[in-house]
Amino acid sequence: MDQETKTMQDDTVSVGNAEKIVDAATADDQDVERMGYVAELPRPFTLLSVLAIGYEICSAPTALIISFSVIVGSGGQAMFIWGQWIIYLMAACVAISLAELASAYPNAGGQYYWAAMLAPKSYRKLASFVVGYLSWASSMFMLASICISMGFLATGMYALRHPDATISPWNVFVVYQVVNILGFAMSCWQKLLPRISRVFLFTMVATAAIIFVSILARAPVKQSASFVFASYTNYSGWNDGIAFVTGLLGVNWGFSCLDAVTHMAEEIPEPRKNVPKALLGTVGLNAILAWPMAIALMFCVQDLETVFAGATGIPAIDLLTQIFEAETAGPLGIVAVLFISTFGAVFGIQAWQARLCWSIARDDGMPFSKYLKKIAPAPYEIPFWAHLFSCFIVALLGCLYLGSSVAFNSFVGGGILMQYTAYSICIVFLLMKGRDNIPRGPFWLGKFGAVCNVIVLFWTVFTMVFYCFPPYYPVTLTTMNYVSVVLVGFVVIFTGYYLAFGRRAFTGPPEVEL
Repeated sequence: MDQETKTMQDDTVSVGNAEKIVDAATADDQDVERMGYVAELPRPFTLLSVLAIGYEICSAPTALIISFSVIVGSGGQAMFIWGQWIIYLMAACVAISLAELASAYPNAGGQYYWAAMLAPKSYRKLASFVVGYLSWASSMFMLASICISMGFLATGMYALRHPDATISPWNVFVVYQVVNILGFAMSCWQKLLPRISRVFLFTMVATAAIIFVSILARAPVKQSASFVFASYTNYSGWNDGIAFVTGLLGVNWGFSCLDAVTHMAEEIPEPRKNVPKALLGTVGLNAILAWPMAIALMFCVQDLETVFAGATGIPAIDLLTQIFEAETAGPLGIVAVLFISTFGAVFGIQAWQARLCWSIARDDGMPFSKYLKKIAPAPYEIPFWAHLFSCFIVALLGCLYLGSSVAFNSFVGGGILMQYTAYSICIVFLLMKGRDNIPRGPFWLGKFGAVCNVIVLFWTVFTMVFYCFPPYYPVTLTTMNYVSVVLVGFVVIFTGYYLAFGRRAFTGPPEVEL
């Protein structure tokens, strides 16, 4: 074969591959149009970059460290080692349930759109409004919890260097707002989002590896296997059973927000296949990395009681100080890396909440929908005003921390419960409609998927009860769990908006046959 012929064949193959890519992109955009929308967003994401967003938002290995105080006081070793497996199972069931629906209805609205497609016709508009607002609020609550945790890390580092310093809620609040603003700035350019997500994926996995190796290398004494795998710690004041189930909240934090990747469906090629892969990959990667981290932490901890009542007030930092035998350089370095990598979660959640807000706004379901539904022109090419509006609400949520030191628990608990409620509403409508009566996507698990659906419903009821329990007993005004108050307040606000304005302006997702 001469060189000219070979070159012509190579060019033909290249053109053929390019045509396949264009055809796939066209088919994806046609999917959006069949749902009654205009395909406005580019599709720069790949499976890896969407998986990166899912992992960064969950980041279970680092979440275990940051939420150490919640977990160690309510179950300690048993919660760290064995409680995780309960959460793994529940997260897998949630991921499978979401993946089936994302494969059938690949839409940036996610469960907001699914509710409209699955609900009885007379309830579809209200159902999508309720689910949409629950989902959007949960994303903002989870971002608030991340921003507060980064405030804890930053002020803890300062306290480590300045033992006589007094850290006030105001200091945490300032860090909270700075983190929110920096995250907003990072998330404004569509073409950069996939690259940033991949960088943070590498950074967060590397951070987990650095912490894992460092603590095992530096711990002066390793605990026994019986201490790690067969002992129980309870500083909560509740009986052991209640302490254990309330402690699940801390572990659950690292396996929440799974629906985030479903809202990237209009920015990734072949979302019917790739979104389910990203969902299951998010759970799998977090589980693979989190359990070794939990075991290492429990082998390396020196004195749990001292950690729980530590000098800095940040148990994660006091744990590292113990392991490094009161040195400050080692803990400071690890916490600094942890702080930087946690920006990945801020970045991912802000992308998530912006797309949810935009999805609702394009059906005129938001205040200022005229602006929030707009996609900014190049070089941004994102729902800029929805992004700004969501970050503004998160900034306001930060003010709640000034009024209560347990706002972190309320944000985490409220965010998780809103997510589970939104998922469960969709699942109930799916089961009412009949799983065989919806258009199946490439990912469909039949009867096993139905079992996962039912497990998610039972798990939602369980968490609605126990995640509202105060973390400590006896209960005081400052240690009260205000999750139920937050949930009721939120329901009152969005119900009032719906009755006053929303029901007239809100059209709901287009009624189409798919």
